[in-house]
Amino acid sequence: MKLTFAALLLPILLCSAVVAKAEPYRRLVNFEWEQIDGAKGYDIELTQVKKAGDTSKPKTFSFKTSDAVWNGRLTPGMYMMKLRARDYRGVPGEWSPPSEFNVGLDNANLKSPAPQSQITSNENEKAEVEFKWDAVGGADEYVFELSSEDGKTKITETLKEPSFKTTLPVATPYTWKVTARNAEGISSDATTVAPFTVMGKAVTPPTISKPESQFVREIKWSRPDNISEYDVIVARANPATKKWEIVKTFENYTEDSLPFDTSWEGGKYQMVIKAKSKLRPTSQASKITFDVREGDRSAAAEYTALVRRSIEKTHGWYGIASYLITDMQFKGSNPEKNSAVAYDAFGGTGRLGLGWNAKNSPWGFLTIVDLSGFTINGEIRTFAAAEANAVYKMPVGDRGEIRYQMGGFYKEIPETIGDPFTGTSENQIISAIGPHGGIEYWYSLSPKFGIQLNAHVYASVMKVSTPNNQDIDPSISTQFGILGSYRFSNRFTGLVGYARREDRMSYKAVPSSTNFALDGDVNESVVVGNYINFFAEWSF
Repeated sequence: MKLTFAALLLPILLCSAVVAKAEPYRRLVNFEWEQIDGAKGYDIELTQVKKAGDTSKPKTFSFKTSDAVWNGRLTPGMYMMKLRARDYRGVPGEWSPPSEFNVGLDNANLKSPAPQSQITSNENEKAEVEFKWDAVGGADEYVFELSSEDGKTKITETLKEPSFKTTLPVATPYTWKVTARNAEGISSDATTVAPFTVMGKAVTPPTISKPESQFVREIKWSRPDNISEYDVIVARANPATKKWEIVKTFENYTEDSLPFDTSWEGGKYQMVIKAKSKLRPTSQASKITFDVREGDRSAAAEYTALVRRSIEKTHGWYGIASYLITDMQFKGSNPEKNSAVAYDAFGGTGRLGLGWNAKNSPWGFLTIVDLSGFTINGEIRTFAAAEANAVYKMPVGDRGEIRYQMGGFYKEIPETIGDPFTGTSENQIISAIGPHGGIEYWYSLSPKFGIQLNAHVYASVMKVSTPNNQDIDPSISTQFGILGSYRFSNRFTGLVGYARREDRMSYKAVPSSTNFALDGDVNESVVVGNYINFFAEWSF
């Protein structure tokens, strides 16, 4: 019976072997072939193939099997195999032609990094990576190979131990493989390959630039290294619910700025940005809160608002302080005391005020207290005033604004009574309350410079105190002025200019046989000043 390898199907199954304590190392080898009709058994002959130059006699191993399969342990190396069948009488057929086959080492079992794994690191550039695999029986050395997906990194090392450490660029995919090899040059049947990725440090959060004004048309942010895209959330505070409501979400956004949609209504907004990288963890969230103007936010509208900045009041609470300095002119007549006095005295007025403007309304209020004084004959005379007003603002054109003031006031005015016979004088205070009305016109010359014209009228109609306890005779006090303003910052404005102030107050005189007063006469004091006015306004 002739048995040829043309008639045989010889898949060779090489199974992992348990390493024996005794040398040399052997692997379990399985042979399987097609069953030959009429064959009751088979003879197998295996002969080692010597390397060139090896003059020793090759070893030959003979085996018998009744089935078309054989398994046994062989040392790694090259072999020649012959096979013949025996019939039911035990008569052998012809040997098959010799066939060469190789018994290699076991494949390396790669342990770390595991296939498809991601190695975390806290490094921006390079990270140390340790490679480990199981020792292969019969191996004297290992060929370690590593390459990056971009082709920039390639490492090949021949190692004695089943481990290797190296430093690799982060944020890069790699493939590593190991081939076991013995001293005779016999290698693993196959090279074990495992892809993995070294992750980089989490990307740096972007820095969001806060809009310079409420005319928001675009939000910009920085782009730190290694960023490929962003996740962006735009939210608006709902005034009714006091909660943030998402207006728009942008995923995998690639630009470094976001146009602010003109259809989005004004109000308080919040933007949250997370930066992403393909092979680095997502950054922490960057967050910013900002106010957006209602209505038109075009460049033209912003320019108009920019020009008006010199006269705009910051919404909310603000304070004012001013000092008016002048040579005051006093004139008084008192028929009741046969007195007529007139003199000039150096003096001034200090003023403090507290006001408030509504954000979405033209209404507000302003309260003011004054303390005036002058020096006469070495004596300081002081008199006070206070007022509380509602304020209404009305725009006039693109650059102008009128502010109306309506309220009440309390005012004191000095009275000097001279004795024409003795040349002596006495000082009294007249005080009254009444309504006040004022109007201010503001005009913006530039974003920094502005001009203000003002006029105020005070009607003294009710007595608070008079020297003779008689009623006030209604009278009018006035103030007119012009001021130039300069906007030092969003919170502070300084003004300087001219003011003419005339404080006038009268009260009824009491006629008697000893004075010149007649029925209907009044005692009157008038203080007139042409002031240099220094004024400051700041918001809280």
